[in-house]
This record gives sequence, C-alpha cells and structure tokens, in this order.
Amino acid sequence: MGLIYMFVYLIQGLILGVTAGISPGPMLGLVITQTLRRGWRAGSLVACAPLFSDLPIIFLLVVVLRNLPSLALQILAFVGGLFVIYLGIETIRSASKTVSIEANLKNASTSVQDNTYRILFSAVLTNFLNPHPYLFWATIGSTLLLQSYALGGLWSSGSFLVGFYLCLVGAKLALVLLVSRSRTWLQGQAYKWTLQASGLLLLGLGYVLIWESFQKLHCSRNKARLVLREEKSQRNILS
Repeated sequence: MGLIYMFVYLIQGLILGVTAGISPGPMLGLVITQTLRRGWRAGSLVACAPLFSDLPIIFLLVVVLRNLPSLALQILAFVGGLFVIYLGIETIRSASKTVSIEANLKNASTSVQDNTYRILFSAVLTNFLNPHPYLFWATIGSTLLLQSYALGGLWSSGSFLVGFYLCLVGAKLALVLLVSRSRTWLQGQAYKWTLQASGLLLLGLGYVLIWESFQKLHCSRNKARLVLREEKSQRNILS
C-alpha cells in the first residue's frame, strides 16, 4: 500500500512541477534573460534557485498547517484544488500569448555582473518576492505534503517533493537548453502546445483534488454523526 501512495504522490508532484516549470512568470522571465545575456550556465543557476528559496517557505507553512484541525485541512485541500484549476486555466490562456524575448532583454538589470553568487542571489530574491510559491505551498502544496505523510509516511511525502522539484527545475533547465540553442523556440508552436497540454493536466488534477476533498468531508460528517449517535445511545442507557 505504501508503494501505491508513493506512486500516486510522485505523479501529482510531476504534474505540478512540470507545469510550474514552464508557465510564464517572474522566474521564467529571469531564466530567459540570464540565458540570453550570459549563456546557459547563468540560466541554469537561475533555474536551480527554487531549491534554495522554497525550503523556508515549505517549513514555515507546514509547521503552521500541521497544527490545524482536519476539517481546516480538508477545506484547504478544496481551495487548493480550485487554485490548481485556476493555474490550469491561466496556463492554457498564456499559450495564446507570445513570449517577448526583446522585452526580457530590455527589462534585464545591466548592473548585475557576471558573478555566480550575484546571479544566484538575484534569482533566489526574485523567487522570495514571487507570490506564486506562497500561494501554492499555503494551499495545495502543504496539504498534499501533509496528506502524503499521513497516508504513506516519509517515503510518500519525499516522492512528492522529489517529483515536484525534479520537474520544476528540470523543465526550466530544458528551457535554458532550448533558448540557448534557438531564441525563437519560445515563440513557436511547440512551446504553446506544451503549455496547453500542461494546462489540461492541471485542470484534471484540480478536479480530482476537489473530488477527493468532498469525499473526505463527507466521510468526516458521517463519522461525526456516528459519534453523536453513540454518545446519545450511551446517555439513554445510563438514564
């Protein structure tokens, strides 16, 4: 049973990770900028920034959420499912827009020198100031992490994290390679089709998460009713 949970949460992490990795946003813009201006090594450093910036965000939110009652976590799971559907819709909508390479180069800071630590620091700072990691880990990310740990232990939660960051960083590294070889790839049909497919995967995952949250809420209500009936019957017996 533990292997099944590991596989389920690994797949969920892979879907969420690859979509987060290729979706337009501040981090993708910085990846493109550094790759075009300084080459694939600088772009690769930026792609790895979430490995450094997300850890304190995850730790803080998991510590807060683990102390909440189960009902609150189930409500958060429902909200997280809605957030995933929103991300899916936004991902599909973004496929119709063209990524402007000239705009990324124009908005790039010319004061940042070709220094490894400065490039990495600017990327980590950008991700800290990006609201998406906080929204993701405050809703669906932490909820799935806690659920995977409760159902399958450390291995299941670890498989979710490995799947998520493997695809999050891996997708950005793949974009670095493609952009460094062809500047027009982000403006082609292949990237748009990839975004559309990822958006559809997110929509499907969001509906699954909402359905699971409804199922758990229904089970919790049934358990609460059974407890109330047992207490009422015990009172009748004692009286």
